[in-house]
Order: sequence, then structure tokens, then C-alpha cells
Amino acid sequence: MSDNLESFISTSSIDLDAIKKKLIKQRVKLEKEINKLNGMLNNKRFLENAPEAVVAQNQKALSEALEKRRRVEEELAKI
Repeated sequence: MSDNLESFISTSSIDLDAIKKKLIKQRVKLEKEINKLNGMLNNKRFLENAPEAVVAQNQKALSEALEKRRRVEEELAKI
């Protein structure tokens, strides 16, 4: 089996509107999560009082949410 194999599937039977709506819903959810995490990580009081592990966890969650949003945006651009 080749790693370079490409196949094409007709999209005429696929409901692209439903897929697009789902991706937009995901993007909205990710934006809310990103805004929440940015708010916490930009809050001086939170950074001063939160344990380092919590700050690191929120930084990781922000990074993951940003990556997920990037992938969702890529998928939306393909539709």
C-alpha cells in the first residue's frame, strides 16, 4: 500500500451545508473557550494567585484550542 494514494469521492450525495453548520458551531464554541482562557491568562491577579500547574494547564488548553480552531478554519475554507 502506498502512502501517496489519493482517492476522490463525489460530494453530490453529501450534505455540505450540515457539515458547514457543524464546523461553524465548533468554531463559535472554540472562540468562547479561547476568549475565556485568554481572559484568565491575561489577568494579573489570576497569574499571581493560581498555582503554576493551573496556569500551565490553561496555557496548554489555550494552545490546543487555537490549534483546533485553525483546523476548523482550514476545513471551512475547503467547503
